[in-house]
Amino acid sequence: MTFKDLLVGGPKPVWIRFLLIIGAATLLTRLGLDSRFAQTSLFYCLIPYLIGVVLYIFIPQPQGWSKPKRFARHMLAALIVMLASSAILFEGFLCVLMAAPIYLFFASLTFAFGQSHPNYDEKRVSDVFRVSVVPVIIAIISIEGMTDKTSFPREEVITRTQVLNLTSEQIHANLAKPVHMEGERSKFLSLFPLPEKVEANGFAQGEVHKAFFTYRRWGFTNVHKGETWVRMKTVKPLKIETEVTKDTSYFSHYLTVHGTQIDMVPQTDGTTEVSLTIRYRRELDPAWYFGPMQRKAIRESADYLLTHVIGKGADDA
Repeated sequence: MTFKDLLVGGPKPVWIRFLLIIGAATLLTRLGLDSRFAQTSLFYCLIPYLIGVVLYIFIPQPQGWSKPKRFARHMLAALIVMLASSAILFEGFLCVLMAAPIYLFFASLTFAFGQSHPNYDEKRVSDVFRVSVVPVIIAIISIEGMTDKTSFPREEVITRTQVLNLTSEQIHANLAKPVHMEGERSKFLSLFPLPEKVEANGFAQGEVHKAFFTYRRWGFTNVHKGETWVRMKTVKPLKIETEVTKDTSYFSHYLTVHGTQIDMVPQTDGTTEVSLTIRYRRELDPAWYFGPMQRKAIRESADYLLTHVIGKGADDA
């Protein structure tokens, strides 16, 4: 089965149907983004499901194709529609990448429990709504985030601890230096761009550090610029607290970072046990999907900061 087979198999003209579906998906997505439900499960679960139903109904399946082939063709069609509507709306490629697994999960369920007939002309609209309990599940989970009563707790606190081969004085010296994030990041963190520039005039209490971000949503175009301001709230020999006073970066659409706390416990062998705590608020629903993803991002970010910023030079000490 070639790429061409997946894309153009079935009755013609398929491209006209794609254009119409992309237009409908763009309109539906735009309405969702402009509503107060843009960060809820209604947007991330129900709208993709409805688009999937339209694809199932209006994009024909070639005769004689097995269920795996039909599923692969459907997912290709869904990817085309997602990317095309995202580009038209000037939304980021990263947003599509992050949300696509939700659609993949429910599409897999639909095809797994759906009709097994191999002929497109036997397909019925009712098949979509008879598939197990998927539509019921979608309807239930789509209300998450619409009201306070249908939302899960959003405030999160992540703490990561490392024993660094540095004294607390050396750690303070590291934090007073200009920030250069040159260390290797995990594959997951590498999806997100680093700040282009960090302004830090000092490390005294009350000082404000500014990070400047440029997010190119489609690699070279559709640019979003933003800033994150971090104020040194408390600077003590064994405790440092920061608070985020301004955040217009691309991160602010996904989560709100309140601040950090660094606690240092000197050890008898000259090393220091350092705990980095990050307080943040999850902004996206559903919690069962974005919650674990954001916890992973925060944990890996904390580990990166402990190793390459706070603990810089520890391996050479």
